[in-house]
Amino acid sequence: MAESTSRKQRMDLAFAALLSDDDAAVLTALDRVEEQGDARAIMPLLTALARTGKTVVQQRITSLLHQVKAVDAVPTLISALDEAALLPVRHVVLATFWNAGLDARDHLDRFVGIAIEGNAEECFECLTVIENQEIWPEKAARLGLAEVRKAAETEKDTYKAAMLRDIVTSLCTRLGDIEN
Repeated sequence: MAESTSRKQRMDLAFAALLSDDDAAVLTALDRVEEQGDARAIMPLLTALARTGKTVVQQRITSLLHQVKAVDAVPTLISALDEAALLPVRHVVLATFWNAGLDARDHLDRFVGIAIEGNAEECFECLTVIENQEIWPEKAARLGLAEVRKAAETEKDTYKAAMLRDIVTSLCTRLGDIEN
């Protein structure tokens, strides 16, 4: 019990150090998170990523996130998608799902919503998640398909519209709908 309390305290200190202005302290904290981190590390990592302007720190945090395998990673990342303070790094959160190979099958509606409402970069990340997720429930896929089809018709950004059409194609393929 004392060992787990001590570990928790060390991780809490590492999470606090992620917000330091001292690059060496941040990099040391990232080493600790990499060695001993769990799903609790996701939000502090994302907060640090949103705050830092240092490329080396951004790359290191992104790398750690893209390798996350923690049990509670999916619910934590899904909730991070709605955090206003994390909007500047929402594309990294989205990319984490497919880079880490996380099972997002219960959240197609979130990816469809962000693909439609978000910017082109976020739409691209959603497309990648949608294409690479092994299983989508049929009902969610049919609902998502209807929403994306409608959005693709009215999207003014031609690049984003093309990606929305790619989402339509991907969902049609999954549903066995060859007519697109």
